[in-house]
Amino acid sequence: MDTIVNYVDSIFINLPQTPEMFRLKEDMLLNMEEKYNQLKAENRSENEAIGTVLAEFGNIDEIIEAYNLETDDQDEENNHTVFLSHEEVEDYLSHRAKFSLGIATGVFLCILAPAIMLLVQEVSSFLPFINHAAEDTLIIFSLIPLFLFIALAVGLFVIFGIKEQQYELTDRTISIDSTTRSELNSELKNFKPQFAKAIASGVVLCIIAPIVLLLSIVLLGYDNYWSVIFLLSFVAVGVFLFVFSGIIHATYHKLLAIGSYAPKKVAAEKLIDTVASIVFPLAAAVYVISGFLFNTWGTAWIIFPIVGILFAVFAAASESLGSLRRRK
Repeated sequence: MDTIVNYVDSIFINLPQTPEMFRLKEDMLLNMEEKYNQLKAENRSENEAIGTVLAEFGNIDEIIEAYNLETDDQDEENNHTVFLSHEEVEDYLSHRAKFSLGIATGVFLCILAPAIMLLVQEVSSFLPFINHAAEDTLIIFSLIPLFLFIALAVGLFVIFGIKEQQYELTDRTISIDSTTRSELNSELKNFKPQFAKAIASGVVLCIIAPIVLLLSIVLLGYDNYWSVIFLLSFVAVGVFLFVFSGIIHATYHKLLAIGSYAPKKVAAEKLIDTVASIVFPLAAAVYVISGFLFNTWGTAWIIFPIVGILFAVFAAASESLGSLRRRK
């Protein structure tokens, strides 16, 4: 067995000493050891077992070929790679579970805030302490829950944003050991059905939202805000499902360095995340401001699907452009 270990050491001694290479070496040794023990259990001689193992697993050309495919960007990727132990991975998963709930709740509150404001105005006639108040007083009173919800949302964004920054994993590729990788792959496989259900439910709610809007107008008329209240409520729940499940799903991808978090896609993802952090809050601000100034609560919501579609086009174009650049 020492011969096999020495052989593997000689293979990797001239290759970059990166977490990815350490993991590859560990996996290679594990597979070779299992095969060696199997052959010895079959009463094969020492030389025969070692020769068979080296013939089956010791093809250095394949390793070098796979490595050469990445040599152009290897130095840059090494600077953005961080190795996490099993305990650090578990801690990060725990944080991201809370992070996803906090961020999703914040987004939910932002979307629901104007609906609550309009709801207060609609039910004011049933509230004895404000039903005789002047219209200006009623509007001011309805702004209280609006700003309260937005304040709570901003507080959640700040708190969990600070905690997220403490991990210093933004724009970095994560490397983990093979055992942890296997566990995460299993967890991701179990999570995918829940993720699919959450996304499907969110899509259904967002499709139903304008239908409910139209039905409310037909049944309740134009001279009320109930249609907008129902619309925003359905959209808020749908977006909550998108954000909550999406962050969990993205966490597994980030830890496994797959999908959008593969080493070669991290740079493009950084640009996409930067643009997203600008356009979506800007869209929400436009919606709220236009609602206050022009009373367009029932129509200005169209800005969200428009921005979503345009952002999806931008993200796809950005990723494709990055792929073309890497091939050159």
